[in-house]
Amino acid sequence: MSKTKILFAGESATIATTHIKGVDSFTHYSYSEAARYILPKLREIEIDVDYMPCHDVMAKFPLSVEELNKYDCVVISDLGSNSLLFHPNVLRSQKMPNRLEVLRDYVKGGGGFLMIGGYMSFAGVENKARFHETELEEMMPIEILDHDDRVELPQGFCPKVVDAEHPIVKSLPSVFPSMLFYNKTILKSGAKLLLVNDENGRNDPILAVWNYGNGRAGAFTPDCAPHGATPEFLNWEHYGEFFANTIRWLSENL
Repeated sequence: MSKTKILFAGESATIATTHIKGVDSFTHYSYSEAARYILPKLREIEIDVDYMPCHDVMAKFPLSVEELNKYDCVVISDLGSNSLLFHPNVLRSQKMPNRLEVLRDYVKGGGGFLMIGGYMSFAGVENKARFHETELEEMMPIEILDHDDRVELPQGFCPKVVDAEHPIVKSLPSVFPSMLFYNKTILKSGAKLLLVNDENGRNDPILAVWNYGNGRAGAFTPDCAPHGATPEFLNWEHYGEFFANTIRWLSENL
């Protein structure tokens, strides 16, 4: 099996905390990379990862299909559309390539793409991720809502495998560990549903994939990190294998 090379963008945050003490206050700042949960697991399974945290995306995310073609797959997790649309030059009123169009054309030409859920994925919290009716939604196997799409399940739910013979899930248990959150989406006609939340009458996609042009795109709607990903999922013996299988299939290396 050839080594799969990916660009993983997102899963980081700069955090401002304000302490109010009577009539006085002060603010301190911290930085966190939730990508620390998934990236080591991918690298252990021979996935070659270039990582781009959220704050680097505006200036550094590739601007052309040619730049993206060095990767077998692009993974975006918890990264809203504005970070891709607003290159620093756009804020100076200069025209720049639309990187959502670039991603679509990259997949159409044979690339792989995966979006992982989060508060800044799909529609996101308060619809701030805003991928509805974009070029990225066009090439995805799911329809993205035009409003806050969070499904918060503090009691937990266990995704279930729909097609046990598909290469992504063939080696995995039929029921996944519990999770606490996902973004609600709608499966498109012609897409392949592999994981579902069917509890309490729901039939929501958890993992959907399809072919788009000469490439492949997928949507995994829960988190790959806290809060939505529980310790049970993060410490699951198949955690890395699942994401590696998904990325390799999307890259046509599985």
